[in-house]
Amino acid sequence: MSKDRICWPKGKTCAVMISVNIEAEYFAKMYYPDGNIDLNSGEISALGWEGMTFGLPKILDALDDRGVKATFFVLAAVADRYPEVVKEIALRGHEIGCHGYYHENLALLSAQEQRSVLKWAKDRLEEVSGSEVRGFRMPEGEMTEETLRIVRDLGFTYSSSLSDDDIPYLRRESLMIELPIHWALYDLPYFVYTWAPQIPQGQSRSANANDVLENWKIELEGALKYGTLFNLQLDPQATGEQGRIFILEELLNLIVQNEKIWLATGEEIASYFEKAKKINSM
Repeated sequence: MSKDRICWPKGKTCAVMISVNIEAEYFAKMYYPDGNIDLNSGEISALGWEGMTFGLPKILDALDDRGVKATFFVLAAVADRYPEVVKEIALRGHEIGCHGYYHENLALLSAQEQRSVLKWAKDRLEEVSGSEVRGFRMPEGEMTEETLRIVRDLGFTYSSSLSDDDIPYLRRESLMIELPIHWALYDLPYFVYTWAPQIPQGQSRSANANDVLENWKIELEGALKYGTLFNLQLDPQATGEQGRIFILEELLNLIVQNEKIWLATGEEIASYFEKAKKINSM
C-alpha cells in the first residue's frame, strides 16, 4: 500500500497538487500533432483564445479566493503570444513550469533538437515570468528516457509527465523526481470537443460536469485512503468555462478544509523529497 511507501510532511495523509496546462491555441497539437493548425482562424483557435481570455481569469480567481498556489505548465509560445498573462500568473504567486515551446512531440526530435527547444523554452519562460523554472511537463505526445536526462541537464529538478505510479519517485535512469499524473484527473479529455476536426477523435459529446466532479471527489477519497498524490490537471478552456468553474470551486473547498491534506506546488513537493531523501526509486 502507498501509505507504507511514503511519508508526507507534518503528518499529512496525502498530497494535492493543482496544476494548470497553458496551451492556448496550440492545444489541438495533442490530438493532431502533425496537423497544419491555423492559429488565426477557426473553431480550434477560438477555443484557445476563449480559454485564455475568459477561462483563465475564473481559474485564477477561484485559486486566489481560497489562498491556493498552483503550478502552471506553460508553452513558451504562449509566453510569446500572451506575455502579460504569464507575468500576471507569476505575480499572483503561482509556480511557472515548462510545457515545451510549440507543443512538440519530443520523441520525434533528435537529442540535440530536444535540448535546443527545451533550453529555448526554459529561457523564454524565465525571461517573461521573472521566476526560475524548475518543473517540466512534457507536451502531449511521447518522449524518451533521453528526454528526461536532457531536462535534468538543463537545470529542471522535477518532471510531472508520466503515469506509472501514484506517489512521487526518483527515476534511476535520469535521476529526475517524477510527480505522476493520471488521465482521470485531467479535465481536457472530458470537456473539450470540436466537430471538424473531431477533438477528441471518437468522442461524441462533452462529459456531464456533475459526473466529473463526482469522479474527482472519489479520486480524492482514494488519495486520502491510500496516502497518494492527487495531481489535478486543468485547462482554462475546459474547467474555466462559466458552467464548469463550480467544479473547481467545490473541489478546492473540500481540499482546503481538510487538515489531512498537504496542498502544495510541484516545486514544493519535489523540494521536500529532494531534501528529506524520502523517495522511492524506479
